[in-house]
Amino acid sequence: MIAYLIRTFSFFMKEIHDVRRQPRLMLSLVGGPLLVLAAFGATFRSANPFVSMVLVWPESGIPGFSQEQAEKFLSSNFYLVEITTDEDEAMQMLDRGEVDVVQVIPEVIIDQVAAQVRPEIQIISNTVDPSAEAWIRSLSYGEMNYINKQLLSQQAILAQDKAEDVNRSLLTMQDEFEALSQNFDADSIDRAKDMIAELRPILADLEYYLPPETQAQANLSPELSKLHSDIEILIDDLDELEQVLDQGDLVTHLDRLNSVNDEIGDLQGSVDVFITTPTENIISPVRETYTNLRGGAYSMVVFYAPAVLALLVQQLAITLASLGLVRERQMGSFEMFRVSPLKFSQIIVGKSLAYILYVSIAGVILTFLLSLIQVPMPYNLGQYMALLVLLATASVGIGFLISATSRTDSQAIQLTMLVLLLSIFFTGFFLPITGFNWPAWIIALLIPMTHAITGFQDLILAGQNLGSDVWIGLVIIILLSYGLVSLIMRRQYRKVLD
Repeated sequence: MIAYLIRTFSFFMKEIHDVRRQPRLMLSLVGGPLLVLAAFGATFRSANPFVSMVLVWPESGIPGFSQEQAEKFLSSNFYLVEITTDEDEAMQMLDRGEVDVVQVIPEVIIDQVAAQVRPEIQIISNTVDPSAEAWIRSLSYGEMNYINKQLLSQQAILAQDKAEDVNRSLLTMQDEFEALSQNFDADSIDRAKDMIAELRPILADLEYYLPPETQAQANLSPELSKLHSDIEILIDDLDELEQVLDQGDLVTHLDRLNSVNDEIGDLQGSVDVFITTPTENIISPVRETYTNLRGGAYSMVVFYAPAVLALLVQQLAITLASLGLVRERQMGSFEMFRVSPLKFSQIIVGKSLAYILYVSIAGVILTFLLSLIQVPMPYNLGQYMALLVLLATASVGIGFLISATSRTDSQAIQLTMLVLLLSIFFTGFFLPITGFNWPAWIIALLIPMTHAITGFQDLILAGQNLGSDVWIGLVIIILLSYGLVSLIMRRQYRKVLD
């Protein structure tokens, strides 16, 4: 047992000295990743697409929505190149490639909205980037909702002004209907018909100015819903009263007249409530309240830092290990090892310990350097160190597997780059793995970085302990990679003298 440990330790020291004698390699191990992190933190601006725009604004403007408001809204999301009233000029700029998007705001007046004429905001682009197109359409939808809200607000203000005039007319009508109910004769019947004829256009005028009633608003804006409902009920009662008046039944006249009088009183109450209701509650009965229990999300730089750290640690380990066995085979060392009492497991364990040590030290240094870009320290240092060592071990195992299946350094380097590409696309580094079909999940689960990203984000960003799936995933990768390396290399090691 002691002899086994001594031989294993000899390979450990051999790799330690091999790396130590290459100062440039040490510099690249630590300084290279540091420069990558520094460049990432210093230059990252936003994950949102950069889209330039020219806005075509109507000469008459939009009621309730000024050009300054539009410019402020668009400038926060787009690079607003120019605001013009000439649509042809804007389209020429799009054709010449000077802008990515042309937005044409139509002439909008309140009467159009009341008449249910739907002006259209034209969004024109020739982008080939699907993420940019999704961003453009999302922001355009938000702008459309904002403009609609301003138009409805203006309409609600007009409706409230109109409702005050209608309320005075209703009060006069109520007094007259009350007087008629006290003295109902043939002349009174004619007077009642005249009053009905006068009241109908007043109600129709009020309905015309009211914001449009949708099913959603009827359920969520009770003031508007009640007013629409009372108007419809009063119109129905007026129709029935008119029919009764034509029949000449005086007793029924009185009952129906009293009913109309009561409905006028109900409508007056609804109008009073509608007039005093803030327009915001009428046009937007639902409000949004957002609460982040953590106080707020991290910046994009801080959020992606753990993933960048995981990528750097993984690729450092894979790069070192992928050349380890290839180099020994090309130098003819296997022939000497085969005739010596060395066992293959001693070679693998010794090399693994050296590489894991170097990579873990580099990972610890990078962890402390992350504080330069305001990344929090890990929540649980013990779990963090264990995760870092497991990530290094699993990555070294992947590197040994590359080395075992490669005949030359060039092949090992090519396979290492392939793993790098897989890590970028299939680990959730910048595209969520949930956006792929299930075969991609198998690839993701076999890459150490997938589990490390989850673990680092939990420990550094979320401030919570790791789940068992992170530990299990890395352990399975270690067992699979080292198992395959042992199976492949033992056969090569035994045949080396043949």
